[in-house]
Amino acid sequence: MTSLAERLARPEILALPPFDISANANALFARDAVKLDANENPYPPLGADALAADVNRYPEPQPAHLVAAMAALYGVAPNELIVTRGADDAIDVLVRTFCRPGVDAISICPPTFAAYAHFALLQGARVIEAPLGAEFDLDPDAVIARLREDKSLKLAFLCSPNNPTGNVVPPADILRIVDALPETIVVLDEAYIEFADVESLATEAVRRPNLVILRTLSKAFGLAGARVGAALGNAELIALAARAMAPYPLPSLSIAAAVAALSPARRPLHTERIARIKADRERLAPLLAKAPGVQKVRAGGANFLFLEVADPETLAAKLRKAGVRVRFRPHAAPGGVRVSIGTEAENAALLAAMGVAAKAPDGRRAELVRETRETAIAVAIDLDRAAPRRVDTGVPFFDHMLDQVAAHGNFSLLLDCKGDLEIDAHHSLEDCAIAFGQALSKALADRRGIGRFGFSLPMDEAEAQVLIDLSGRPFSLFEGDFTASHIGAYPTEMTPHIFRSFADTLGAAIHVKVTGENDHHKTEACFKAFGRALRQAVAREGDREAVPSTKGVL
Repeated sequence: MTSLAERLARPEILALPPFDISANANALFARDAVKLDANENPYPPLGADALAADVNRYPEPQPAHLVAAMAALYGVAPNELIVTRGADDAIDVLVRTFCRPGVDAISICPPTFAAYAHFALLQGARVIEAPLGAEFDLDPDAVIARLREDKSLKLAFLCSPNNPTGNVVPPADILRIVDALPETIVVLDEAYIEFADVESLATEAVRRPNLVILRTLSKAFGLAGARVGAALGNAELIALAARAMAPYPLPSLSIAAAVAALSPARRPLHTERIARIKADRERLAPLLAKAPGVQKVRAGGANFLFLEVADPETLAAKLRKAGVRVRFRPHAAPGGVRVSIGTEAENAALLAAMGVAAKAPDGRRAELVRETRETAIAVAIDLDRAAPRRVDTGVPFFDHMLDQVAAHGNFSLLLDCKGDLEIDAHHSLEDCAIAFGQALSKALADRRGIGRFGFSLPMDEAEAQVLIDLSGRPFSLFEGDFTASHIGAYPTEMTPHIFRSFADTLGAAIHVKVTGENDHHKTEACFKAFGRALRQAVAREGDREAVPSTKGVL
């Protein structure tokens, strides 16, 4: 019995030999192989130091490491996913796999992403429209009624959250359409789902014959320039679609960028960025609603806002003069404008160009990635927010200490470290301290408006005194000793070294003096006192433009 994918596929695709995306094919690209099979230049290009390794070699057709990482990210098996040149490439591949020129059709729900119709028309397929409602909501009953009787319909494209309006389609409504069209492959584009409060339907797609999910690393993972996407579905359908792909769809540089972005150490930073974009989306929506000429603002569930304005031509001229680029979408609505959520500076420029007076956020934030042969660390600090705080260094007691620093310093800290703990904790502790200090220094920028200073903290029988001067001149002095060699997996001998690393990378004079009997209490008192001293030192006082030095610079 043939599968749905085989029944719907073009005869030309079925006639092609299967495209082997298995591990056996990738094994031919083992690094130790003598590679004389692909007519490559054996020498790296001049200037290759700035490029990924082996850029003179063709990459794997489906890079095993990247496929495994994306499959884990989306909760599917590696053979239920193909990596593509962005989600656009996946759209093109699906249309070429299933649509015969002049015979078959796809459907779209306008206004929606233009690429669906674009690739269908290039292939010579018809485009059937099942428009969204007055408020751009999808009516599943209307879609089913419009599409059910057309026997030529091969692919039904849905987009949730929808581009350009941002509307989120309830997953139950999507599955109703899937079930009502058993002889049509429903293609659900989830490019923006990380910014919505709904779950992906990826796990549904792999067990249904007629549902494919499109995903991309362009939006949530900041890799739009790398062009890395994927199609997810049941293994048989995915293997069939792979026959229509180019032999090497992704460049080596894109593969390297995607693998690095998906490393476990960087995931907390991506999560925080997504949360920040969602918060900025909700903050900007009511502000832009007050802008002259703006009639309506739709926040939706993506990383953009959809505006309806009275005079798009005048607004276009105003924004062009201010150097602010947005996307006008008159096919979606008269005066339709899609506005992406940007950085704080970009959002402020948009508001100013739109004639909206708004107080800019404080924005003393920093993100930093530090990778060596011994550790991979990602850290984010926000000095003007008390949360979130999440620390995972692999050494639980040190996690607790860094959390105490952030809690008593009253700032947000995200830090994740994957280190060579199988050797010992030294490299992880040292590199975390270095990365923490560098990120804190970056967040402080030119250190205008801050104070500088000291704090002593008794803890049971222990007493710690920490004095800090954020002068830009590193110096460390540690007075105190410890009897125990370890507290859990934490070596107490590292405590003075950690504070020296803080001082060196933060650019601060840090004096620590601790006395007492219990080494746990003494160590914890040092870190808590450091947090309290930082709380005073980084706090803004009076004139925020003033440099706290008679020299005029720190």
